Amino acid sequence: MKQVQRMAMLAALWVATASAGAAEMPERGLGLLLGGGWADENLVGGKDGEVNPLFGLRYGQRLRDDINFFGDLVYGSYDGNLVGDADLTTVRGGLEWLISRQQRYNWFLSGGFGLMNVDTDSGPDFTRPMASLGVGQDWAVGVNDAFRWELRADQSFGNSSLPNGGLTNVQALLGYSWGLGAPADTDGDGVPNRLDQCPNTPKGAKVDAKGCPLDSDGDGVFDGLDQCPNTPAGVKVDGKGCPVDSDGDGVPDHKDKCPTVPAPGTADGCPPDSDGDGVIDAKDACPAVPAPGTVDGCPPKVEEPAPAPRTLTLEGVNFDNDSAKLRSDAIAILDAAAATLKEWGEVKVEVAGHTDSVNSDAYNQDLSQRRADAVRAYLVDKGIAAERLTAKGYGEANPVADNDSAEGRARNRRVELVPQQ
Repeated sequence: MKQVQRMAMLAALWVATASAGAAEMPERGLGLLLGGGWADENLVGGKDGEVNPLFGLRYGQRLRDDINFFGDLVYGSYDGNLVGDADLTTVRGGLEWLISRQQRYNWFLSGGFGLMNVDTDSGPDFTRPMASLGVGQDWAVGVNDAFRWELRADQSFGNSSLPNGGLTNVQALLGYSWGLGAPADTDGDGVPNRLDQCPNTPKGAKVDAKGCPLDSDGDGVFDGLDQCPNTPAGVKVDGKGCPVDSDGDGVPDHKDKCPTVPAPGTADGCPPDSDGDGVIDAKDACPAVPAPGTVDGCPPKVEEPAPAPRTLTLEGVNFDNDSAKLRSDAIAILDAAAATLKEWGEVKVEVAGHTDSVNSDAYNQDLSQRRADAVRAYLVDKGIAAERLTAKGYGEANPVADNDSAEGRARNRRVELVPQQ
């Protein structure tokens, strides 16, 4: 009945477990066990309720995250009133199933097989196969050690030909395991899992004592992975931690005054503009002449006025006989002459009047002057600057044809526009 009660305690402990967390235990460990045991009444008689001291050795090894292999040896000396005092040694091996993983400890169920050796004062002595079932906890200690407790029951097997062949013994054990080898470091950052507050650090990143990645320049790329570890604060970087260079000219954007225009070999990332007119040399047709606001970098071409001819004869400008009054048929010719003078720009012009040889020289001189003045006055009225025009009469002194014929005399009665140097 007492053994049934003890097994019920095991079941109750198992039901009390819950799943959470992930305590990290040594991959391999060697430990000492101390505890107390209750022997079967078939072995110790009425002293089956007394607790007897136990000690042992244990080896454990992780097979996967939730399964461990173990092997242990436990020895106990029991007081009895049935066969006298008895020494009971168990050797077993088996598996532990981690049924609940917490932050610092794990709950487990254990099961295995082994041998139970019994040595009594009055006999019989025997060794029998046995099965074992237990429940307990592993607690993480330090960097790679573990504390544990376990409550287990061992059941030996036999038959009627083997005295006391079937014994049930219950053991309550406390143990301490020393981890063998290096402590687990899943992310390989040199900080054991138990101390690592950042367990998923990227491979190659430098970490602090807590296992968290360092980012000295604060650009979001961890030291060790950052190929440009001294990036100024606030600078946009690429996946390697280096300042972004949008146009690929070797000048990072934060220093590039022309971030969308490639300019390799320059200090500010802008293409050369020798004359500083905003048109880069590569597109500047006049790289030594500033021309802001232009497309080709050249100053706008100034249209030069039409070259002034040596003399412009106003053919068709007629006067009434022996008069300086302009006739109506001369108006259109003078209007065209005014337009021509505007095209000449600022060229100064002499309005020269000429006559034929009829009448005296003095008369003709005066008449030619009055006619030149009349033409000048008309041109000024049409918008030609007065300071550009001078009027001079030459009388009959400069004929261009023979005065002996009516046709020749008509040609000599003329007005000319003579550009002045």
